[in-house]
Amino acid sequence: MESQKLEISLKFLEWQTLYETEKPFQIFINIPEEAEDKRDTNLVFHDVRLQISDARDLDQNLSIDEKGFVYRRYPTSVMNFTDRKMVEDAYLPEIEAILRRELDGVDRVFFFDWRLRINSPELEGSTIDMNDLTTWLRPAMHVHIDQSPAATLKRVQLHLGDEAEFLLQGRVRVINVWRPLIDSVEDWPLAMCDGSVVNRSDLVETDHIRRHYMGSTMYLMHNPQQRFYYMSNQSKDDVLIFKNFDSSPEVAAAYAPHASFLHPNCPKDATPRQSIEVRALVFTYSE
Repeated sequence: MESQKLEISLKFLEWQTLYETEKPFQIFINIPEEAEDKRDTNLVFHDVRLQISDARDLDQNLSIDEKGFVYRRYPTSVMNFTDRKMVEDAYLPEIEAILRRELDGVDRVFFFDWRLRINSPELEGSTIDMNDLTTWLRPAMHVHIDQSPAATLKRVQLHLGDEAEFLLQGRVRVINVWRPLIDSVEDWPLAMCDGSVVNRSDLVETDHIRRHYMGSTMYLMHNPQQRFYYMSNQSKDDVLIFKNFDSSPEVAAAYAPHASFLHPNCPKDATPRQSIEVRALVFTYSE
């Protein structure tokens, strides 16, 4: 029996005529006092009410290439995710094994980032050290794709240097693996958009400007044809695997836009969501 859909609110980018002459941007460093333009962003978002389906009703044999995401059951042996050494020595090899099992044609996996997230209030005046991978970040609430095509190219060139030219001749994918660290996510689940029904024209590239690196992400504008899914009561063994980029022109879904949302039936005593997200470049060598 199909589960009842939820009505939720998601934050989408709202198109501005400004973007015709000024590229969307977000600045994540302090702007100098003497700067004439003190804006840290030119982005405008709006809330959209929509229905979201329970991914538990999907065919569990779906390939990640069909919608851009899949949920799979994989326990972990890692107990302490705030121990950076334990994550990198024990957890990342577990994730590589998952990727090699779930994805076709994996010749090489390169992890370029991992992040912890928690649903808890930010302290006023507090700062976040993005170089400390064990820092807990807040859930991301705007529908987005982590890496634009240009950012993916830059990542490969930055991290893999002399090997980049060879690797870019084959298939390149950016894959995220998202796992709750609590028994059941009841407050801020992750909403996944079916990438096979996303129009490329509804994605807007946005520059992310940091002190030592400038990348770019993609924000999604709302379109009624979009379909969203989440997993009810997602547990620490329910692993979400999703795409941010896929260079293959033959797949139905090259990405899966996503965002966290407040569950309308969240219990008052719900355990705050905690999760870990691993980001990987996955390569298939050219034949």
